Amino acid sequence: MKYYARAGDKEYECTLQAENGRLFVVVGGQRFRADLRHIPSSHAYSLLLDGKSYEFTLHEAEDEIELSGGAGLFHVQVEDARTHAARAKTAGVREIGGVRTIRAVMPGIVREVRVQAGAEVAKGDALLILEAMKMQNEIRADHAGTVKCVHVTAEETVDKGAKLVDIE
Repeated sequence: MKYYARAGDKEYECTLQAENGRLFVVVGGQRFRADLRHIPSSHAYSLLLDGKSYEFTLHEAEDEIELSGGAGLFHVQVEDARTHAARAKTAGVREIGGVRTIRAVMPGIVREVRVQAGAEVAKGDALLILEAMKMQNEIRADHAGTVKCVHVTAEETVDKGAKLVDIE
């Protein structure tokens, strides 16, 4: 499975591989044998990478993971490969006269609308949930602003490229 982890201004492509009952992690082209253990009744974990031990605590927030350990405190955002690819496509956003239109990057069903016209949103705020192929994808604001128009309602079916939300 492929994931993308973003910490600050750096992004890392991470692939998890299972072979013969062992877990391997590939980061930046380097392959590590990995063993991750949760320490019961705590937020602490022990990670063994190629025989080197790391201990850290992990706290999950709404859109990021907070990792704290010997190397310091890190705020990390993690996406699976599909979500990352959808977000990376510029076809998902179009700008006209200061208003940016967030568009569906895939066909699906709007399961939940989390904003309304007039709402202030920050970059990364969840706007709505779009279900595609039985997977729920959180559509987030790509910049801060004011919601000018919500073009969809819950349970509405949308095509790829359909207008979802306008943000100014």
